[in-house]
Amino acid sequence: MRLKDMIVGAAMTGAGIAYLRMAGNLPEREGVDAATVPGMLAWMMIALGLIEMVGAWRRESSSATRTGREGVVTVGLTLLLIAGFIAALRPLGFPLATALYLFLQFLVLTPRETRPPVPLYAGLAVASAAVIFMTFRFGFDLLLPAGPLVAWLN
Repeated sequence: MRLKDMIVGAAMTGAGIAYLRMAGNLPEREGVDAATVPGMLAWMMIALGLIEMVGAWRRESSSATRTGREGVVTVGLTLLLIAGFIAALRPLGFPLATALYLFLQFLVLTPRETRPPVPLYAGLAVASAAVIFMTFRFGFDLLLPAGPLVAWLN
């Protein structure tokens, strides 16, 4: 059992449970409402956390994983990016903040020995942010902050 993986799995499960409780406090309507997607995300976080804990329990430490220091740096950068995304969400809006977050997260997760395909990452980040935003805005009829793009979306 790898203690670090067990801790990460437990933290993810705990965060999912807390997120599920917060989603439960949102106003409810019939069909898809403001609590639907947060509830689905919370259940996925809980499931992934439990899967991580079971996997940590079953596997032995492998040398194929990233070194401890490199893994800690990656996790730290990811947490900083998430905090930055949350801070940028209101002023930049969901599409721009998400595209920026995804692009930077792709760079953080690229192994150091590989040269990152920057144009591919940029295109993927922009396309993903657009698809997610349009799905929520027009598919689920849920408003996400549009930021400076609000003038073009009305």
